[in-house]
Amino acid sequence: MNTENKSNEKDGDYTTGDAFDDRYVSVNDYTGEGYDLVNGEKTDVIANEKFAEIEEAMKAFFLEEYKTEVIVHNVVGNVDGATVFVESVGEPHFHTYAMIGIDVKEEKIMTESIWTQDSQVEQSLFGGLLAMIMDEEFAVLDDFIEGFAQKNSLTGWRQEAINNVGSTGYTTPYYFIQPMPVALSEQMEQVNGLYFEDPSIDAKELKGHFDKEDYNEEHIIFSIQLYMSKEGDKPDKALFQKLVSEFKELEGAPRGNYQLSLHDNYVNKLSASGSQDNSLKERNVLKD
Repeated sequence: MNTENKSNEKDGDYTTGDAFDDRYVSVNDYTGEGYDLVNGEKTDVIANEKFAEIEEAMKAFFLEEYKTEVIVHNVVGNVDGATVFVESVGEPHFHTYAMIGIDVKEEKIMTESIWTQDSQVEQSLFGGLLAMIMDEEFAVLDDFIEGFAQKNSLTGWRQEAINNVGSTGYTTPYYFIQPMPVALSEQMEQVNGLYFEDPSIDAKELKGHFDKEDYNEEHIIFSIQLYMSKEGDKPDKALFQKLVSEFKELEGAPRGNYQLSLHDNYVNKLSASGSQDNSLKERNVLKD
């Protein structure tokens, strides 16, 4: 569940033996350990040695720039410094990331050099606010996915993995949402602006400023990612069709463009992805 730079890995068939063990881990055990970014070997060592310094700088940055208190969960070295994974405290709830510069020669954290990718944090914040606005609809979605997973021996990501390498905004063990920042720029700016003016704003007040029946449902992506619960099990085609069929009949879920995936039991440690050649996928299931 990571849309940040995913090293050099691509979806594909498994390797075997030691190579398999080096690259893949059961989603049941996956905590985010092993995640790798291109050319981040040297900076990764420095970043982890000076985690406390990065943590302090990042907390101050998010509070100043986004009016949001965050928990800093993990740092991973990249070519320019470190990618820092954070979780917001309370509501709106979301996971995202920012980057901080590192002077490798001086082994120095450049606390004055913190930046984010275009609209990444704004998109994540907006998703968390939408979950507050459409709390009843999200509860319907949660009940369906959790119930289906429990009845059919499916699973999702552990919370530790979401915390350590999750960067997909409003994220649960089974799904995340990604509002399109360009297509929904007006709504995102309006709703985020209300939060920036008053970070303690509650769901009731937010609901009065956003018409949940007015946006184009194609512009909010819901990515549902389920896994087989047992190691060695391949994605079950009949079970996946049952999931798709029952989901299409579901009423009351948030309006959006749903992408459904069923993976086997393994996650690529380097890329934080469960998607492989054997993954089963159904795209563009619209709820309007």
